[in-house]
Amino acid sequence: MNITNLKSLSVAVNPLSVIDRIIAELELTYTQYKDAVKSYESVAAVLKNIHPSLEITIFPQGSMRLGTTVRPIQGERFDLDIICLITLSGIIYKPEQIFNLVWNALSQDETYRHLCKKKNRCIRLEYADGRKFYLDVTPAVPDWMQNGSLYVPDRELKIWCSSHPIGFCDSWFKKACEILPTIRRPVFLNASASATALANRATVEPMPEYGAFEKTPLQRIVQMLKRDRDEYFQNDTDHRPSSILLTTITTHSYSYFVNEPAADLLEFVVKVVAKLPEYINAVGTVGFRKFSIANPANPIENFADGWTEEHYQHFLVWHKRFADVLQKVHQSRGRGLGMDEMLKTLAVTFGNDRVIRAAKTLGADTNALHDVGKLRGMGGTLGAIGTTVPKTIYFGGEK
Repeated sequence: MNITNLKSLSVAVNPLSVIDRIIAELELTYTQYKDAVKSYESVAAVLKNIHPSLEITIFPQGSMRLGTTVRPIQGERFDLDIICLITLSGIIYKPEQIFNLVWNALSQDETYRHLCKKKNRCIRLEYADGRKFYLDVTPAVPDWMQNGSLYVPDRELKIWCSSHPIGFCDSWFKKACEILPTIRRPVFLNASASATALANRATVEPMPEYGAFEKTPLQRIVQMLKRDRDEYFQNDTDHRPSSILLTTITTHSYSYFVNEPAADLLEFVVKVVAKLPEYINAVGTVGFRKFSIANPANPIENFADGWTEEHYQHFLVWHKRFADVLQKVHQSRGRGLGMDEMLKTLAVTFGNDRVIRAAKTLGADTNALHDVGKLRGMGGTLGAIGTTVPKTIYFGGEK
């Protein structure tokens, strides 16, 4: 819908529309994207020359491949990840040898020698503060027993760790993204819906009332959860659930509900978020449990292998808080309490300034926003960032 009459939309703005605009504002800007791509290509050029007898493959992984990047909290940076896959021919290398091959290539290069820092499973390139991101280079070798799977060296344990980042993203996550939620009422699909979805589903509502969208509902839900997690755990990074863990359980929950008709997209999102804890496997007696969340593309890989009971309990507290906020937003909308009530509820999680900016971007009637004091004291207020909503950027040829 072309938003031209602001007043007519004073109470029609979907709360998910506001959340979408907030998340869009927190993605990589086009300048940051260009800078990241330039750095990626420069690092790849160095890594490709590790050794003339080795076949080297460089590719992005993580949120940059999934399309779920979210700008970190103040003082933090984007974490951009790449894999340096080294294909060996009849030679057996120890984990530390492969790690050192990549480390030596970067640490001996004039450009990167002062930026390198050894992590347990990767080499981090810490750029100057103005770059707003760092680049993690993970060495890997193919797992010949499982197509597409990799082995990553663990420096501390001196072992190979099984992983499958491409299978996780391209064969599982992206496939889940292609299936769009089913809404009970007939709607118009926006232009970003895939041709397959258009042909197969006449009652699918990928992102109603949002404007021009370039992300799928699943990607946006993941970004929304990651952002709230970052806010909540900013002073407790030790217990902060990893992005890959959140992405996995969110995708499981999304896939469970995606074929179940919902009254609207907000109802669907509320259901998806509410079910997340059910996809965390806990075995044993409370207080001594072992936790697991397997990589769907490689069951050997456990995204919760470092979790303790404390991690789990912190997750549950955070999850309940955020699920309750979404439920309250949904209930307030259902009771027709108006946009001001909905905005106040959203401000608890996303901050006053961002909520107001997003609502204005969507054409909300300024009469519903004039009393900024109604939103003050709700908590979570952050410093203002630029008001321009950047175009969504995709890494790894993704769209």
